[in-house]
Amino acid sequence: MNKKALENFVWFQFADDVDMDLRKRVSTDFEQRYDKAKYVSFNEFIKEKVFTIQEVWKAKIKNDVRDIDKNPSKDMAEVKLRQWQRLSYVNDVVMNAYVKIMIELVNDKSSQAYIHLYKQLDKKSYNNAELGFQWQPNIKRLSKLFLALQTNTLIHKESHYESFKNALNGTILTEIEPINFICSQSLVVYLFDQLQKHKFINGKMGNTNKLIEHTTGLVNVAQTRYNTEITKKGVPRNSTIVDNILKDL
Repeated sequence: MNKKALENFVWFQFADDVDMDLRKRVSTDFEQRYDKAKYVSFNEFIKEKVFTIQEVWKAKIKNDVRDIDKNPSKDMAEVKLRQWQRLSYVNDVVMNAYVKIMIELVNDKSSQAYIHLYKQLDKKSYNNAELGFQWQPNIKRLSKLFLALQTNTLIHKESHYESFKNALNGTILTEIEPINFICSQSLVVYLFDQLQKHKFINGKMGNTNKLIEHTTGLVNVAQTRYNTEITKKGVPRNSTIVDNILKDL
């Protein structure tokens, strides 16, 4: 991997590390003023807000790397760490993502600055258990989704809301009790694809199929999606039910 490709990968990894946590906290901060608004407008607002924050962080990281490359001392690294901790929306998750990208981007891997940064890294974070989908908007919209899925007989009438909420609340994958869907597999996959497309749920990038399988108990999600896409309409039967449910959230 050449230097440019490696740098692009590092930035992608940083965005992936902070995305779920940042979206959740930004949504919480602003959901009250958008409580009665259509979720599409709320989602677009959050999307732009998160993008702006990440761009500010990216610019600061580039500046911090330049400063440490000029003065790779322990004191300089400590100054940068303290400055980063004072930024809005920075918590332990974001802090660790910052340290990870800094130790990748600074040039001198034997410097006191690099060593000090490396010592701050939470090594356990590399081995964190995988998490499921995380519901993004106001939690009241999640209960509304649950009732709509029951009313339209997409999930079993005896399904419990707490179990449903747990499955879409960033729970460790192995601890999720699969949602009991009673509609076609293709419609379930379509539902989750649309939920993710419109940012109702957020999951680890590049891991959608696995998350859907753990959340629903389905197998061969990728094949199910492909089989639907090659049909004449390109969407499953009763897809309008899903479309209308999401439109009304």
